[in-house]
Formats: sequence, C-alpha cells, structure tokens
Amino acid sequence: MDNPLVSVCMITYNHEKYITQAIESVLSQCIDFDFEFIIANDASTDNTDLLITKLIKDNPEITFKYFNHSENKGMIDNFIFALSVCKGKYISLCEGDDYWTDTSKLKKQVKFLELNPEYEMCFTNIKVVNFLGKQIKKKLIVNAKKSSYTHKDMTIWAPTLTRVFKNRDFSVIHKPSPGMDTLMLVYQSTLGKIKFLDEITGAYRIHDTGVFSMIKISRKYEHKIKTSIACLSFVHRIYKKKYVGEILKNLLELKAIDKKLYKRTCHYFMSEVELLKDMPKIKLYKFWLGYYIIKLPLHKSSSTIIFTKKVINHLLIY
Repeated sequence: MDNPLVSVCMITYNHEKYITQAIESVLSQCIDFDFEFIIANDASTDNTDLLITKLIKDNPEITFKYFNHSENKGMIDNFIFALSVCKGKYISLCEGDDYWTDTSKLKKQVKFLELNPEYEMCFTNIKVVNFLGKQIKKKLIVNAKKSSYTHKDMTIWAPTLTRVFKNRDFSVIHKPSPGMDTLMLVYQSTLGKIKFLDEITGAYRIHDTGVFSMIKISRKYEHKIKTSIACLSFVHRIYKKKYVGEILKNLLELKAIDKKLYKRTCHYFMSEVELLKDMPKIKLYKFWLGYYIIKLPLHKSSSTIIFTKKVINHLLIY
C-alpha cells in the first residue's frame, strides 16, 4: 500500500501478556479508509514475537509492517524508528500494553482532522486498568476546561494511546527526551491546534513492568526536568518562563531526595542554558534569581519547599 490514509504505530517490548489484546483492538476498528499497521518489537525476550507473527498470519488482509529488532534500541529510539517508517497522512499511536475500547475511535478522529485542517492533532479520554485488565479509574481526564488547545496552553495531558496526528518530519526533534510524547506535543502545537474529544476510546494499563512504573521517584523528577529542557527548543520565547519555572520547582524536589542526582541534573541544565537566551530580559533575570534561591542551603522540610515553590510561581509562572 503506497498511500494509506492512516499509519497505526505500535511499539512493544516484552508484552506477551498484553500484545494480543492491543493488536486485536486495532483490528476491530470500523473504518472505510486504507491503513497500514506498523509494529516495532524492540528485541523482546519473551513470546511477544511469536504472538505478533501469529496474528499477522491470521489476518492476511491487513497491511502489516513488522520490525523485530535483533538488538534492543531502547524505547525512545524504537519509537523514533517506528515513526520514520509510517507512510500515512496521519499517524495513530497505541503501545503494546494498552488497547482501544471504541471500534469507531479512528474513524471519528480522522474525520475531525480531515474536516478541520487547522488542527494538527486529536486526542481523547481513556480509562485506567491494572495488569489484570480490571478498571481502577473510569475516566482519566475529568472536568476538562477546554476542548481546543494552542501553543500557549502547553503542556497538557493528552493520553498517548489516543493520539492521531499529521505525519510530519519528526527528525527535527533532534534532542529526544525521556518524555518524548510531551516533547512531540509541544512541537506539534507550533504547527496547529490540538483537539480534545471527551470520549473514552482506550485503556491505559498500569503494571509493574511498565516503563514509567519501574522508575524510582528521583529519576521521575530528572525525567520531567530533562523533558522540559528539551521542550524549550520549540517553545515561543514569551512562554518559556512557565517551563523554566517548572524546571526549578522539580529541581527543588529532586534536591530534597537525591543530592547527587540533583547536582548532575543542574549541571545538565546549565549546559543547555543557551536555550533561554531569547527570553524577555525581565523574565531571564527572574529565572536566575529563582535558580540561585534553590541553590541556597535550604532546609528540606515540606513547609520550606512549599514556600520556595510559591516564590518561583510568583517570579515565573503566575
């Protein structure tokens, strides 16, 4: 298939317990357009490959492009690879441990994007399930204040497994971050608007072998900081204050629980500080003021952290 309307992009690693449900949820879509199904298996060591191969054999009418890597690339590099082989006008995401629940999901989102070319991406609501598939949260996004977002609204929580977006040259994202989905969303918001359809169309699965679930708290703060730093490459100068404010607050939290990692992360931030040079001068001055405040030998008590965060909010965010 040379010109599919949609490329469904699925990355997977050691998802033998979940991959069948994930793939079958895609195959159950009721659509009236051509699509290709990209699956990138990151050298799984369990039976994921066998299960994928069987499903491909059982569904010869589907245009699969299956890549079973001989060596582990890592989640981010595997994701970038999978995006690079997508040929559709639009790309739809679903990882190998999640699944879709609405058989009209793709049709609804693609129709919206086709009718509204000013929108770059469309996402929906989800439910949350545990490793057994038991529902633990009926609706992830509650009381959404908006259904349409622009660059100034970033960052927002847009469940990755529900995203459908225009196929672009994503090689421009030359600084991949731990939060690649957030970085992509910020970049996409520079190209067009983002639409939220408040319908539950998928299930996000929480399990012990999930990538984010296995990371300890200090590493999660580090990941948030590095993701915010990477986003600065695409953020308009007048909105950078919000991102650096979040970086400082996360550095403050990290300092309280892991001093060594905090120092390394500060060093990394300073190596990328050139990204702040186009900030309005008054905000750049306030950033440096906030940075030197968190560098002070502050007490680790929660009250001190809360007070310092309020200072940073006043300087940079609100």
